[in-house]
Amino acid sequence: MIVSSTTLPHTSLFQTSGRRVRVAVAVLLLLASSQLFAQYDKIAALGSDSARVPIGGPASAPLISTDPYNLPDLRPVGEMNDQLPKWIQFGLEERFRFEGYTGNGFKPGVSDSYLLNRFRLGVIIKPTSWFKVIGQVQDARSFLQTPPIGPPNTVRWDLKLAYAEFGDPETQPVTFRFGRQILDYNNTILSDSQWRNQGRSFDAAVTNIHFGNFRSSIFAASAVIPEPDGLTHHQEGNNIYGIYNTISHVIPESIIEPFVLWRVEPSVAVEASTKKTGHLSEQAYGLRVAGQDIRNFDYRAEVIREGGDAGPNTIDAWGTTFGAGYTVASLRWKPRFFTGYDYASGDQNPKDGIHGTFDTMYPTAHDRFGISDQFGWQNIVAGRAGVTVIPHRRWSVTGQYLDFWLASATDALYNTSGGTILRDSTGKSGTHIGNEVDGYTWYEINREIHAGVGVGHILPGDFIKRAGKGASYTYPYFALEFLDGKRVH
Repeated sequence: MIVSSTTLPHTSLFQTSGRRVRVAVAVLLLLASSQLFAQYDKIAALGSDSARVPIGGPASAPLISTDPYNLPDLRPVGEMNDQLPKWIQFGLEERFRFEGYTGNGFKPGVSDSYLLNRFRLGVIIKPTSWFKVIGQVQDARSFLQTPPIGPPNTVRWDLKLAYAEFGDPETQPVTFRFGRQILDYNNTILSDSQWRNQGRSFDAAVTNIHFGNFRSSIFAASAVIPEPDGLTHHQEGNNIYGIYNTISHVIPESIIEPFVLWRVEPSVAVEASTKKTGHLSEQAYGLRVAGQDIRNFDYRAEVIREGGDAGPNTIDAWGTTFGAGYTVASLRWKPRFFTGYDYASGDQNPKDGIHGTFDTMYPTAHDRFGISDQFGWQNIVAGRAGVTVIPHRRWSVTGQYLDFWLASATDALYNTSGGTILRDSTGKSGTHIGNEVDGYTWYEINREIHAGVGVGHILPGDFIKRAGKGASYTYPYFALEFLDGKRVH
């Protein structure tokens, strides 16, 4: 039996009605003539879903450079902060993105394009060296998007951050943080997901321990569930607990990150049972090693093993990822060649009572498997290769190629939220998902303003052609980002 369902709408751009294009162009011209167009964020703060050592190019990460910017700073909030007491500082973020897609769900003729805007205003109150309070409100909206309209593109006037921190984690051995905050330890399984219009927040309690070259975060958290309007909340009983450690100076120019996660949820789908749902108690044991600036070489490797129970089912899943890059610093454009490999297990038998599909938990939502962001780290085998060049100071250009396969032919193809895109439980549709070709560029106008343009195109393989409609998928975008004042995070 072949089952098909569409992916969650991606934020994207072309092939729309003439009226919508004219309206979009008019809005762009209006923005270009206003101060709003000048108020977009520094990529490091708002756009980046890259880990500290990226596999691919800087899909939305800043250039690591000491070269001067081409234009002077634009910092009205920063200038206001200069006049305020140091114990209170403000931060303003604004991001504008025009994007669209064709072939959503790999179905011909399914297309849309729209504008996304995200505004954040935050405050840092730090009356003493050992105590501070962070607050941030956010308004995320989409314009010209085909209904239904809601999360992740539209989340109106929500409380993004609200926490108190006791102690300075950089200078004191033990510190505590309580409230609504960001947990961003690892872009594969527990991260911020900033590319989405609303991002991700957790209601959490965190203890940070810091002794010499050893750091550890011990936390209990629940992800905030985005709503279109009003104050969002987490779901009771849907929690994640963990210990994430970082050890430096054991391997030269590298860090070692062993971690343990425990995820619980009151109701998940189960198999081979008289009941359709059951309680989840899932443990993940992982080890990540990453290094950079090793004679122009960088790398990242990670393996995660998952066990536990989903109702009457036993969990037996695992995933691994590896990436490496080399920068030819002696050449004029300083090309960085990179490659990567990813594997996440799938379910071999949907009736054996063993859950073999890897759970990606709370990952990054951008450039995990290409900038089209169509596939999640579940039942997948992926390879990537590409190059980033810097034609001019503060300007990077990246091209990459990716190849996707199912780990198990009888399991589904999943999106970044864990939803099913396509499934053929008979396994007769093959395992080759398809290929993706990406090109994107970022230009750092000044310290506060950055602009990016990109396009990703997925060519369907045998599995998509047989289990679905077989259409290709295209995702273009144009983004402007601005950060002024203190970074609130």
